Amino acid sequence: MQRKLLGLILTVLMILPFVMNAHGEDTSASTSDKEAEEVKPPEAPAPPPGLLMTLLGKAGLAQPLDNAGISIYGYIEGGYMYDFSASGAHHGPTFIGFNSYKKDAVLDKISLNVERTVDPAKKKLDFGFHVEGIWGADAAFVHSNGLWDKQTGRYQGDLLQAYVDVTSPGLPVRIRAGKWIELAGFEQFSANIYGAFGDPARALYSYSYQFLYAEPSTQTGALVTYVPDPKWSFDAGFTRGWNQSIKDANRVLDFLGRVTFTPSDKTSIILVMTEGPEFPTGFGRNLPKGDSSHWWTALDLVVTQKITEKLSLGLGIDYVHAPQIPHLTPGSKQWGGVAGYVSYAFDPHVTLNTRLEWYRDAANGFSTGASVSATYYEATMGVAVKPFANNKILSKLLFRPEVRYDHSDQPVFNTRGNHPLFNAGDRNQWTFSVDALFTF
Repeated sequence: MQRKLLGLILTVLMILPFVMNAHGEDTSASTSDKEAEEVKPPEAPAPPPGLLMTLLGKAGLAQPLDNAGISIYGYIEGGYMYDFSASGAHHGPTFIGFNSYKKDAVLDKISLNVERTVDPAKKKLDFGFHVEGIWGADAAFVHSNGLWDKQTGRYQGDLLQAYVDVTSPGLPVRIRAGKWIELAGFEQFSANIYGAFGDPARALYSYSYQFLYAEPSTQTGALVTYVPDPKWSFDAGFTRGWNQSIKDANRVLDFLGRVTFTPSDKTSIILVMTEGPEFPTGFGRNLPKGDSSHWWTALDLVVTQKITEKLSLGLGIDYVHAPQIPHLTPGSKQWGGVAGYVSYAFDPHVTLNTRLEWYRDAANGFSTGASVSATYYEATMGVAVKPFANNKILSKLLFRPEVRYDHSDQPVFNTRGNHPLFNAGDRNQWTFSVDALFTF
């Protein structure tokens, strides 16, 4: 039944562009008028030339790269986290993912990107690509199956993205093949540069439960993007599964679809769906044998609204349904959550960011790694500070201190400390973290 449903969904998405063309505007109308209409790709644009391209320019290399449409850029990020609720421990579960090194300064990652973007609005044959490599503590959490996943130790490297793009002559269509950061979610692994709000000053250092446990990190496959006008874009394709690349745990392809509606420059609505067998979803070596008979359904909705030039709101919703998970009690399992975001930019130097989240694991702790099903509540408040906002180079330097409170209805946190204010049992967790991020 699920495979028939998948086939129907895929068929509809693939023929939709042609149906719209057949029953929409008169195709005999002036093609020059249509080609003049601005059609933008759904992804956020690359950042403006930074320090690296400036240095290449002084070496006489920037102009050839510009002529070829190639950009080289990156960022470096390091941070520190303190767990008030477990003041005597350096390790133990926090359930906040990457920010798990207690009382330790850590180099999160160094990212280097080389890319050439293509524009489907030009309706001509063109070729692009994107390669991103990272090195740091975060890499251990995002390895895809079979690719650089045999490393050990705190600091590791990873080929985070590697894909090619081809645009079609005569149609606003782009075909992508390779490995990319997943399409779902309000937050993304490179959200420090491409957050849902578009500005790194509007991002928080720590990640939501939804990002960590209800969405893949990367996907590898082929994707077709159709952009009929500036307000709508449609994506449909196949991937090897959540966090699968060189190897595939179940040897069955997934369906991936996305619809993006941008009625104005202040509003964006994105719906993403994946359908396919995903077990296992972990990272690294020695994964259990995949399950190809139980297909998961994952839905993700992201809404952003810019109220004023300073105030922006966001909403992220995730839902995952698995009919059966090996080694767990029989029956279907679900997990997912809702998160709300508020960002207020006082001035170019200071932006206040908040996130409120509810997350439910009704899968015996499968999604989070806890020992039981649990409901989690999380509130995070942070300030993004650009101390040199008016400096051409140092404006790329960003500091993001934040305070976070987590609560669970089950005793899952490691709270064996004795802090008089923050240690209230292993259902509660208080953390402080701060990072420094410099884009170049």
